[in-house]
Amino acid sequence: MQQVINNIVSALHAGLHADALVMARKLSESFPDDEGVLSILAVSEQNGGDLHIARDILLRLVDEHPRTWQHWTNLGNVRRLLGELEEAAIAYERAMVLNPESARLRANLGLLHLNRGEYPQAREHLCMACTLPGAEPGMRVWAALSCQAAADDATAAALIEGWQQWPAISEEALLELGWLLMLLGNPDSGERVLSGEFQDSSLRMRALARRILALERINRIPQAAELMRQVQEPGQIEDRQARMETLQAIAAVATREKNHAAARQALESALSLNQPVRYRRPLLFALARACDSLGDVDAAMTALNEAHSAEASELIQRDGEQLTGTGLLALAHPMYRLATPVSWPSHDAPARDDSPVFLVGFPRSGTTLLEQMLAAHADFQSTDEQPMLQRVLERIREKGIQYPNGLGSLSAIDRLGLREMYWHESRKVVTLKPGQRLVDKHPLNFLALPLIRFLFPNAPLLFCRRHPCDSILSSYMQDFRDPRLAAECASLERLAGLYAALDQRWQEDVQRFPQDILVVRHEDLISDTEAELRRLGDFLGVEDTSSMSRFYEFAQARGFIGTPSYAQVIQPVNSEAAGRWRRYAAHMAPILPKLAPIMEHWGYRD
Repeated sequence: MQQVINNIVSALHAGLHADALVMARKLSESFPDDEGVLSILAVSEQNGGDLHIARDILLRLVDEHPRTWQHWTNLGNVRRLLGELEEAAIAYERAMVLNPESARLRANLGLLHLNRGEYPQAREHLCMACTLPGAEPGMRVWAALSCQAAADDATAAALIEGWQQWPAISEEALLELGWLLMLLGNPDSGERVLSGEFQDSSLRMRALARRILALERINRIPQAAELMRQVQEPGQIEDRQARMETLQAIAAVATREKNHAAARQALESALSLNQPVRYRRPLLFALARACDSLGDVDAAMTALNEAHSAEASELIQRDGEQLTGTGLLALAHPMYRLATPVSWPSHDAPARDDSPVFLVGFPRSGTTLLEQMLAAHADFQSTDEQPMLQRVLERIREKGIQYPNGLGSLSAIDRLGLREMYWHESRKVVTLKPGQRLVDKHPLNFLALPLIRFLFPNAPLLFCRRHPCDSILSSYMQDFRDPRLAAECASLERLAGLYAALDQRWQEDVQRFPQDILVVRHEDLISDTEAELRRLGDFLGVEDTSSMSRFYEFAQARGFIGTPSYAQVIQPVNSEAAGRWRRYAAHMAPILPKLAPIMEHWGYRD
């Protein structure tokens, strides 16, 4: 019997799941009540057979052997794969009581949170699993995925550093590694991993779908369409996850080809598979965009409301919580208001042309378009939303300094050190050529205006404005990774409240620091681009802005663009999204009274 079990284990490790299942079923006929045989049969059914059969076997095992933590763990794994997430959590918790120091068990609990879309909790458990005895390299992939999903790209990148030297990891972890490399801005390495040989047929189909999605993400649409020829008919794919990801790839390419009806059909089919929240939410946002393109406003809002439904009661911002993700949204709290007017020495500050150009605004207000225009000019380099200021804020907190009212207690040497830290963080992502200027584009950096003026009092600042209703609607349609920002997008009403609070903070801070600010109105930038670029050039001291008007050529050649507007900025300026909120007027009517004073202030009279 033991030799047969060894053969089954070898087959499982080799990815020969069908062979393992045949041997396990045959062995169980001879030993129907043996604990070891039932255990290996459950694993074989899980990998190559029927998940429901695997669940039933494991339910029997935990009933007969309730103190064997491995059975509880395997039951949790199967129930997680079946989408029975609450029951899976119970099984994992029972296993944790029996074996609290198991790295694999801790990782499985993290994967459960990952599937439920609970990314901060997933990150906590998966990162802890990587530090426990018996941790496997593949766990670092899952930990990195949870960090990336929670907008902590720096930790994600650190977790998979040196992946080329790792011992072999599971094929599923390898699949996720390839996808993660692409998400972290390394599409070439991601493509190489996803193009590898996967023994498991379902994983081969998923890898093909991920390659198509990756090519779409870096704006290589012809190559993505070419790969589509290799895709199997979704209805013939038995594995639900592989079918879902194939449908997602079909929808992505159809969207870029402006076949929105086909995209909608594929997305609705994918959603009918009822996969976990981690996979379901992006599909809902994509469906909303497809319905919007088709003019079906009510269907778009239905999809969006479902996508946001889990966020209303979760991920709420807590006072004093450690900054995570963009982290900057925490600065909207009243405790981060400047109490009194301040003035800091500026004699040792960098000159205007030696300072960064800060590009800020409410999310979805046109910052990406303006960033790409600047990046298309030889005098500028953009950082693509990197948290340099956040890192400085974290260092200030570590020093025990209350921000922003305690900034004045820092010495000139302290300020010089913080400024050098900012430049050090920027050099991790860009290398400026002689004479080039850094463009620090991060919309919510305007909440750190006191810090900007403390470090760089002479820096030019571009503040993007867009009709509040368009900004709010576009934010509601966006699947933000940052947990705090995602929480604030839980409803249009909540978003309107956030918008009002952020606008008030901007008005307060700009009265204290009014110097060197240019307000760029998005509607003007798209309706009279040349005139606005001349105004921008005058502000920044750039005579020839002709290359900025051809930004889409530069963006197309750039490849990976790490912002939600990656598909829009490779096209010439168009006004398709301007005034889109009017089509949603019935849904937005309840928030208009709150926004009316802001619209009046900024000259939006409709």
